[in-house]
Amino acid sequence: MNDVSRREGNPARNGAVFDPAEASRALGLTLEEFAPLLAKAAEEIRCRLDAVRQGVAEEDLRAVALNSHTLKSVVATLRAEAVREAAIDMERSAKAGECARCAGMLVCLEECVAELLAELDRV
Repeated sequence: MNDVSRREGNPARNGAVFDPAEASRALGLTLEEFAPLLAKAAEEIRCRLDAVRQGVAEEDLRAVALNSHTLKSVVATLRAEAVREAAIDMERSAKAGECARCAGMLVCLEECVAELLAELDRV
């Protein structure tokens, strides 16, 4: 999926980036049980995004793929679809050896993550 279709067609761009009630329900947790996990998730998301940035800067596509994959898994648990899709795109590009494309996609990934982190901070 390209950046334009993601922004136009992704429900997260047209509404909530993250729905804590839906995410907690999907895990079989109450909101009270789920809330403490969000700080850990936010910490991991920041860590993985930093690692992706470093991998892109160093043209280390193996690191980009690994950290994009891990980021994808963390945000999938939260049902944060925009970040998940951006991470999938980044991982695929890294695995395909598309260094320049990864560098270009980093802005989209950073924007999606920033929106998610802002939502997580509000919960």
